[in-house]
Amino acid sequence: MHYDDLADHKSNPTPGIVVNKINGTDVYKTPYQVPKHYTKADVTPENFLALLRGDEELEKKGKKVVKSGPNDRIFVYLDDHGGHETVAFPTSVLHAKDLNDILKAMHKDNKYKELVFYLAACYAGSMFYKDLPADINAYALAGTRPDELGWFSNCGPSKYNTHDLNKEVLNDQYEYLKSRGDIENQHAQQYGDLTIAKEHVIKYVEELNSLLNGRKLMDKQIEEYVNELPGIDANIALNGKLELNHRDCYRKLVDTFNDKCYTFGQNTYGIQKLHIFVNICEQMRDSSDADIAVNRLIQHCNRNVMKPNNII
Repeated sequence: MHYDDLADHKSNPTPGIVVNKINGTDVYKTPYQVPKHYTKADVTPENFLALLRGDEELEKKGKKVVKSGPNDRIFVYLDDHGGHETVAFPTSVLHAKDLNDILKAMHKDNKYKELVFYLAACYAGSMFYKDLPADINAYALAGTRPDELGWFSNCGPSKYNTHDLNKEVLNDQYEYLKSRGDIENQHAQQYGDLTIAKEHVIKYVEELNSLLNGRKLMDKQIEEYVNELPGIDANIALNGKLELNHRDCYRKLVDTFNDKCYTFGQNTYGIQKLHIFVNICEQMRDSSDADIAVNRLIQHCNRNVMKPNNII
């Protein structure tokens, strides 16, 4: 959920590109592939709360919602402007009472085993300090006290790249924020069930890590396959945008990839790679080249044991 006005904003020093850290890579490209499930007018407090509770009406409209049950751990990260007991959305505000009422209702309805909520905003602590109970298996880490402003700093989740998340616990991240000398004007706070802070970070980001690693693996395997093909310009195949004319060739490669490598229904990330097969087919000179490419794909998939995987 993001408004999606950064890429083409006149103040963006890198037009068309959005980064999440200094000198970072485009978040809309591999490996992040940040989705756009809720943008522009869909970014509302009502939709935010509805997607948390798994609203069926939103799902019927094709929107992503949290489909969870009593055995699930949920991690929520919200970064925005804040005021006293409010968080700003583009055209409205999220109130502390409404947020905590939803968390309580989710607990009552067995929507989670444990829930962790990270909030980065001015006055972030005011969203939880009066309203989040300690007995609903929910833990909140707020970037600021209830009465203080927050400031941007390039820290926090970026340290995932250098720390062992199997050993690091949530409380370590809280202590890390407290110790940062460059954010001395604000003070991280903890609320709710503080026993959850003793749990390992990997419990809450394991699925994300697995997802990103799986996508990197698919990218690597496809690139290796392309480089094995005779008479094909690998750079054009991987990065080109050729128009599809050789449909029989394209169909053979797509069906083979789905049957022998990654099933698209369980690995929808692979759908974004289909242009590579277009670029391969459009470089072929003879009809027999398609059969060679298909056979090479089967061999490559069998050799690298791509299936089964889930890289949604």
